[in-house]
Amino acid sequence: MQLNKWGVLGLAGLLLVSYNLTQPGLLKLRNNETKIVDPISGLKTNKREGYGPSLEWLDRLARASRGEDKTRVKLNFSVLSSLMVAGLASGFKSQVANLLWMKSDEYWHEGLFTRQVPLMEAVVTLDPQFIDAWSTAGWHWAYNIYADIPSNPDNKAKGEKYIRAKQEDAVATGLDYLDRGSQMNPDTYRLWFEYGWTRAEKAGLYDDKTLELYKIARQQSDARTIEVTDKNNQIVKKNGLDIMGRTIGHLYERMPQFHEALDHYAIDLMGLDPKKPEDLEKRRLLDLNGQYWHLYGSEYPVIGDVYTKGDAVTKAQVKHLVPDVEQLIRAYKMRQTIAAQEGRDQPVGAYISITARYMAAQQLADQAEHETNPRTAHADLQEAINTITGVMNANPKYHLQKMPVMAKIYELRGDAPDAIKAQLENLRQTEKTSSQDLGLHFLATLYQKAEAQAAQSGNKTTAAKFALEAYRTWYRSRERDALDFYALRQTRLYEDKYGFPAPQDIITEIKATRRTGVPNAAPADAPSIGSYY
Repeated sequence: MQLNKWGVLGLAGLLLVSYNLTQPGLLKLRNNETKIVDPISGLKTNKREGYGPSLEWLDRLARASRGEDKTRVKLNFSVLSSLMVAGLASGFKSQVANLLWMKSDEYWHEGLFTRQVPLMEAVVTLDPQFIDAWSTAGWHWAYNIYADIPSNPDNKAKGEKYIRAKQEDAVATGLDYLDRGSQMNPDTYRLWFEYGWTRAEKAGLYDDKTLELYKIARQQSDARTIEVTDKNNQIVKKNGLDIMGRTIGHLYERMPQFHEALDHYAIDLMGLDPKKPEDLEKRRLLDLNGQYWHLYGSEYPVIGDVYTKGDAVTKAQVKHLVPDVEQLIRAYKMRQTIAAQEGRDQPVGAYISITARYMAAQQLADQAEHETNPRTAHADLQEAINTITGVMNANPKYHLQKMPVMAKIYELRGDAPDAIKAQLENLRQTEKTSSQDLGLHFLATLYQKAEAQAAQSGNKTTAAKFALEAYRTWYRSRERDALDFYALRQTRLYEDKYGFPAPQDIITEIKATRRTGVPNAAPADAPSIGSYY
């Protein structure tokens, strides 16, 4: 009986193949020639992807049997039913892929994650243009399987190091899917973006490769395509915001590479040409907005408003408090003018907040980098560390230095004393909270630079002290935000290199601040390591 069943299936498969081979139009319909462009070299190759009786899947099985399959998840067609095998033999790859996809989705809803693994690999092998399959496989490994690993009792019994290795392998497998999928579908932005995003936000790789992936994604014709419902209740496609452009800017910020971030926002997203004097003037005025924010807080436009609306006496009083008030007004008008242009509001806001909070410390770090005198370079770097720490604490020595002037401006506006006090406190708290996301990354990298500086001078003891401060700062960022995988990666690198134990004092400190709402992870003061000369 069993033999008869396989004989009938074999005969059916043979007849289907024979029929397909006699239909040249059908063969042409089921074949798609794709031009693959290497994003780095620019070389173009043609890949003929068969939707008819292609035996590529069979070739891969043969490679696997010889140990030549280099993919992280091995192809296993034991998941196929005999009917599916007949379908493959007749050239219906996509249909078989769809059946496997539906079964994979069923396992997902049942929580049977591991059963999905061979099905997803079979799906993307049979239908490599199935973008949702590549995307889901990458996400499934990097997020679902990653999160499921620590809850497995067998993994728990093997300890934290084993769990970490398994999770890192899961993320790497997810990235492998997104890498292969983007190469197979180079003309759509989605997989390039998801590959870059997963590298950054799950593997913690804020680096040039992630930037390059985002840039490739942005170059695709569908990178800004969105679907909207028109007045006839029909779904139509149109160009939306440059989300990929913004994503590139955010990555520069978090790396952190503030000069590159500012150039990206100003030149690329705002369209300011550095060769045009009028555009250089616009950027100078944007920089002034950041400087006024740095001195007076984010409500610095109130100064211009009180001055403009005030009588002669009020104008004189404001002018006495803020001698360059006319320049402040002109700078703010330029900010409003650029921000009013389509798609430029967010880049303008990002540009000014970076200038306000981080550029004072960045300029000191730049001085240290170009300083030829080692003692002066060390002093500049220490002052940069002090400055960014001061910003995250709203310390008036380093940030919001002219807040008392703002109190008098509010008073001229007619605000009550209690209202003024509340407004000033709100400005300080906003700066403390909003500056930590990038500020902790920046502070940690400054300690890393100081560590390298000390090591280069041959002072291993001081270098080790800076290394410890870098580790503790990365840990603050990691503890503040459980999704900061960049900080997680950095702390693990230090733990592997130096054997640093988890800083329980920082964990306890930040946990205590959560009871009041938003966690405060900024160190109260920057430690002075001392000169190593």
